[in-house]
Amino acid sequence: MNQSPHPKWLQRLPNQLTILRIMCIPVLVWCMAQIDEFKTGEVHIATTLDYAACGIFSLAAITDFLDGWIARRFQVESLFGKLLDPLADKLLVVAAMIILVEKHRMASWIAVALIVRDLGINAIRIAALEENIDVPSSWLGKTKTAILDVGIACLCVNGVAFGFLPARELGVFFVWAALFASVVSAIQYLVGYARRSKAMSL
Repeated sequence: MNQSPHPKWLQRLPNQLTILRIMCIPVLVWCMAQIDEFKTGEVHIATTLDYAACGIFSLAAITDFLDGWIARRFQVESLFGKLLDPLADKLLVVAAMIILVEKHRMASWIAVALIVRDLGINAIRIAALEENIDVPSSWLGKTKTAILDVGIACLCVNGVAFGFLPARELGVFFVWAALFASVVSAIQYLVGYARRSKAMSL
């Protein structure tokens, strides 16, 4: 059995980052749950809890990039990581969107649309695997994740950040951009799957 040339701590680091991302979820939800929402028409000045929620989500989102990059760069990928990494990502984003909807910071229909889109793509991927069809992810789909993360981070602040930054408006803009990218990338993925499926049946 071949031994990895990399130290044990490096081999374990991607999975540890994935676990850290999961551990951030209840802390994020707790921080958001403690925040008192402002009344309609009032200007919300970001509080310590707002910044804490933003920081926790941002940290967790960064680990999503780092664990995959480290695993690929140093070839220390594991079955555990391949299974848990996408699950941890979905749990983080879904938990954040649910608490944002509960706090009236995100429209419920947008959260549902984004969640249903991801479930639909996962269903297509499973069908493609069963048919031995390779449908690569589009750059737009990958970009969507980054855009949505930025939008969620801004909505965690949700008011005027640092005395001048309109975090709420920026959050709404990025979430809408992520929704648009989600719809277009889903269509691209569906068309790609249909074409490859048709080609294999000929």
